[in-house]
Amino acid sequence: MANTITFRMDGLQELGQRMRKLSEKVAKQAAGRATGRAAAIVKKAARDRLKAERVETHLLEKHVISKKLPKSKTQLTSEHIVTVKKVTYQRPGNRRVATRKVGSLVEFGTVNMPAVPYLRTGLSNNLDKAKDAMRTTLEKAITKGGA
Repeated sequence: MANTITFRMDGLQELGQRMRKLSEKVAKQAAGRATGRAAAIVKKAARDRLKAERVETHLLEKHVISKKLPKSKTQLTSEHIVTVKKVTYQRPGNRRVATRKVGSLVEFGTVNMPAVPYLRTGLSNNLDKAKDAMRTTLEKAITKGGA
């Protein structure tokens, strides 16, 4: 099972009250855009960390993605995750390499390779940016929606 990091934004009671005044459809769209923008910031930071650390495998850099979870897999209004896309490559010697496996080895390290935590640092170093992106997106939707 994958490890997850969840963050909670407190102190936004006024924003929540204004969101409740919007129609359900508009509120859900706004929440989807807000979580999507926050996930995009974390995704970009994770990719940048892989480039900066010069991780030799280019399997990861282009396969770090953000995606919206379907309603059947979440209880929240909108939930996006940043993960490594599942792709399998054929290596010389008839060996197969999966991007998710490589991603976890790079993130947590091995006995012979130090860890390069690109997803965790992507979130922790950009948490304020992600929160601000969510807040501004929601505020714009509220203003546009007239609440």
